[in-house]
Amino acid sequence: MSGVKGLLVLFPLVFFAGIMLGAFFISFPRSSPVDISENQAALLNDRDYFEGVTSFISVANHSIHMIMFDIKYYPDYPDSLANSLLSALGDAAGRGVDVRIITDEFLTEKPVLSMLKEKGANIKFDSRDITTHAKLIIIDSEIVIIGSTNWSYHSIEKNHEANVVIRSPPLAKKFDGYFEKVWAES
Repeated sequence: MSGVKGLLVLFPLVFFAGIMLGAFFISFPRSSPVDISENQAALLNDRDYFEGVTSFISVANHSIHMIMFDIKYYPDYPDSLANSLLSALGDAAGRGVDVRIITDEFLTEKPVLSMLKEKGANIKFDSRDITTHAKLIIIDSEIVIIGSTNWSYHSIEKNHEANVVIRSPPLAKKFDGYFEKVWAES
């Protein structure tokens, strides 16, 4: 009898928790990150990261500000997803978007930075006294993408990575303030 009573007590809690989780995932859309409304967020985990970030970069109008620990270019694999992200950044700079990147001086390949500079991106290295480990992208002072994904083959195509994209102008402006502070120190 206690088993049945326990189930009767637990059922409403489990039912309520299921409804709350369903509401959470409804209000945090995953399938079309470009269409997220203001003050909403979406997960960009594992292989979703590439498509989501590429779509946001492709619609950037004014600015793409990044702090990225590691950025890699693969000349022997021109169709790699990491190279495609770099190409999207170059395309954005080519259409007049202010593309600025802060990266860690010791861990990033130098040829990729030359390529991005040639396409119009402005790049700075962090201070020698500080390791820049952040993975942050701010687009048009409206969208923030933050998480664990570096721009490298393993991060984008193989690793388990956790990221979130948030459409929130107030939050994006705070992150832009942080970006400008790090930029000035670099």
